[in-house]
Amino acid sequence: MNIDKHLSDRAQRVRGSLGKQTSVPIPGLINLGSGTPDFPPPPHVFDAMRKAIDEGKAQYTAWTGIPELRAAIAAKLKRENGIDADPDSDILVTSGAQEALMITLMTLLNDGDHALTPSPHYDEYTRDANILGGTLIPVATTPESGFTINPADLEAAITPRTKAIVAVSPNNPTGTVLSEATMIEIGRIAVEHDLIVVADEIYEYYVFDGAKHVSMASLPGMRERTITINSFSKSVAMTGLRLGYVAAPAEFIEAMLPFHHAMMICAPVVSQYGGVAALTQPRDWFEPVLFEYDRRRHLWMSTLNEIGLGYTRPQGAYYVFVDIRPTGLTSAEFVKKIREEARLVFQPGTIGGGAGEGFIRAALTKASPEFEEGLERFKAFIKGLL
Repeated sequence: MNIDKHLSDRAQRVRGSLGKQTSVPIPGLINLGSGTPDFPPPPHVFDAMRKAIDEGKAQYTAWTGIPELRAAIAAKLKRENGIDADPDSDILVTSGAQEALMITLMTLLNDGDHALTPSPHYDEYTRDANILGGTLIPVATTPESGFTINPADLEAAITPRTKAIVAVSPNNPTGTVLSEATMIEIGRIAVEHDLIVVADEIYEYYVFDGAKHVSMASLPGMRERTITINSFSKSVAMTGLRLGYVAAPAEFIEAMLPFHHAMMICAPVVSQYGGVAALTQPRDWFEPVLFEYDRRRHLWMSTLNEIGLGYTRPQGAYYVFVDIRPTGLTSAEFVKKIREEARLVFQPGTIGGGAGEGFIRAALTKASPEFEEGLERFKAFIKGLL
């Protein structure tokens, strides 16, 4: 049977874009490029979830999420991000940021429409836009700028079909944190060209060296044209519990509801009660986590300094964008070779656009002692190449 004739155009557009995944552990392989945090959620999250299970919380919730969680999200946004959001109309609880991103783009993009985002970027943005028949236009950044978007380049990329700007800070894979001045310029562009800003803020708690996370919706004139996406996957390590949210003007939330209902009806109810605990209990448990990630960040930087490879000093998220151009290998060639010869896993810098060619995404998410062993393997591998 010819399977191609049975597949939709949207399926054909993204077929094979995820590659293959295996659940079988490979002995001796160390993943130094993973985007999954290695720490567990705090105990009070599990306590709240156990209580929900004991109380038989297994039914559908309100499509937008339980009132307690929407209230906690609204309070958090006001307290930490300077964003005013009505918990009854401006917040939609989702099954992670992946769903939040998909339903946001489903709400914004028609066939042939464009969204802009700095490159390198998280590859799911491209895939989602392709599924919908739209185009994610990457706006290249440079190593010299620390992969910070030049607002003039962003503005120059606008077309008559541009509907939105996707702004991600801190950034995956580069670790770049956009300054308030840059965010203000992006906001100005959005206002002058009547665009919507999709603000992905999932790494907001991972900032280093005095960098400050700024929420787009907190800036003057931007609340009404910003869709903020966040999740509990990175901030609370609830990756498999699938919990996220969208905060946006009520009209956008209303427009998203049919897509959300079609895919999920509601987010997992037990996870929602865990989310309430995560947002209403003190966050001091995260301080040693951030301290440990900062320790690993410095180990990565000192390792790269020692072997003479460049990198963009990461200000946020938990990645290090490593310059492997001195090896003479492309990003894809390097990732393949180091996996085969040193049993180390990385992501090629090109996974989120051509501006990442010559770089790989390293991460801080492997616990000791494997983390240190991986760095030693990396040093030996590089010294054998240069």
